Amino acid sequence: MNTITKIAVALGVCIVGGNLVFRYVLNDDQRNQMRAANKELTDALREVEDTISPLVSDGPTRAEERAAAEANRARTKQQWAAIGY
Repeated sequence: MNTITKIAVALGVCIVGGNLVFRYVLNDDQRNQMRAANKELTDALREVEDTISPLVSDGPTRAEERAAAEANRARTKQQWAAIGY
């Protein structure tokens, strides 16, 4: 096997093993702690990305995209309410 195949197999084994451990070994408190840590890490990475994004591209940041999506949801909700839904 070449190196890339070995890396892919090892990564697959780690993902499957991690999923099995998460589902069958950890209790509910430990799962909630893992979810909280994952959320904190995701939020931190998004903050870094939002900070760096304007420096490397001219497109909107994730925060701007989220704000536009929320505004769109609010407009859609108003439109549906106007027609009786």
